[in-house]
Amino acid sequence: MYYSSVSAASRRSLLSLRLVLWFALAAGFAERLGWALTRRKPWTVGEAPDVAIALAQGRGFSDAFWVGQGPTAHVLPVAPTIAGAVYAVLGVRSFPAEMALFGWSVACTFAAYALVALAFARVGIPRRACFWAFVWMCVVPIYTTNEAFEWRIWEGGLGLSVAGGALLLMLRAEDGKRPRGFALWLALLPALTFFVNPLIGVATFAAWALFVWRHRAGDGLVRPAVTALFALALFLVPWTIRNEIALGHAIPLRDNLGMEIAVGNHEGAVHPADIDRAFLDRLIAIQPFEHPGPQHAMVAAGGEVAYSKLLGRETVTWMRAHPDDVAILWTRHLGEMLFTRKWQFKTSHGQHLPLIRTSLMTITALLALVGMGLAARRREARYLYAAAYVWVPTLLYVPFQPVLRYTWLIYPALACLAADAIARTYRHVRARQSSSSS
Repeated sequence: MYYSSVSAASRRSLLSLRLVLWFALAAGFAERLGWALTRRKPWTVGEAPDVAIALAQGRGFSDAFWVGQGPTAHVLPVAPTIAGAVYAVLGVRSFPAEMALFGWSVACTFAAYALVALAFARVGIPRRACFWAFVWMCVVPIYTTNEAFEWRIWEGGLGLSVAGGALLLMLRAEDGKRPRGFALWLALLPALTFFVNPLIGVATFAAWALFVWRHRAGDGLVRPAVTALFALALFLVPWTIRNEIALGHAIPLRDNLGMEIAVGNHEGAVHPADIDRAFLDRLIAIQPFEHPGPQHAMVAAGGEVAYSKLLGRETVTWMRAHPDDVAILWTRHLGEMLFTRKWQFKTSHGQHLPLIRTSLMTITALLALVGMGLAARRREARYLYAAAYVWVPTLLYVPFQPVLRYTWLIYPALACLAADAIARTYRHVRARQSSSSS
């Protein structure tokens, strides 16, 4: 009788959790759909969408900044090619195409959230905590513009989905559940992540290196390393050859490094009266997308690659002459990655919601740091996998100006670690109450 009552209670609990899960998915989808349908521009903007349109219209991988610009390597090919195929079939920026891409964007978002939560549950975070972190991320719309629009064509949602899958594969293998062809998947998924989104790819390779090191006695080091390098070459070599042919430069990833570092490091960003205005003014001054002045400057410099290198040289010269200012900027960038500020949300999230969103992100980040601190105190090595997905992207983005596309990449990890801190604190308080009462 006792066991059947426990079994019935367990079944009721499982049913309740499933209902909560379906509610979270439905509510999250409805919130993002409402956001998508009410925005003035019902499509994604920026260089990646322009490349997708060029692909759909038969102009090749080109025209990142304006129609007629020519071949580009400003963005990586995977995400724009997927969107370009949708545009080619359903029509460029047609309602059916945008709805299909909206579904893709939300699917990537929820897949990333789910895979990261499932993986972190294997790190050692209580399963219920990861479940409620997933529900929170679905229902509380902090990054709605990214999730309803940008992941249609930009690479963040797809990249983190693949990264979450790679981490889950590694952690399942640590538990003795290695699928058929595990060695191949262990090489391909980090390499694919790196080719879709290099910075989250570096985090995935950091987790890969930790896994290989922890299992070196059985698997060795040489074979996994050679397999991973071969998998990485499968993606990078054809793209590098294409760039050599199309642009005259053997570019293995993107050619935008100089431009990106110039956006985040300049005199006007050090002590601005209005940091939002300073950021937008910098884009108007040097970013060729929709800005005629920088477009003319890019043509005068000799094209996309030459212009980015020129900006990079100028910025590095300024940085060497102003090390104290660089320290101020990079410290600020570190804070903006972890504790997203109101002005960052103002760029794409309206006028009234940014304060709520940045407050929620600040609370999440603070709790996540508590969770990581508790894990360090317990000396739980598996939490290093989780730490890689917070600290590697954060530190790699410090030289650049963090925007929401960057901060979103660490948000699922922060949410799960925050839930871990809450769950363990609750358990500790309950344990102390029980011991005191007894």
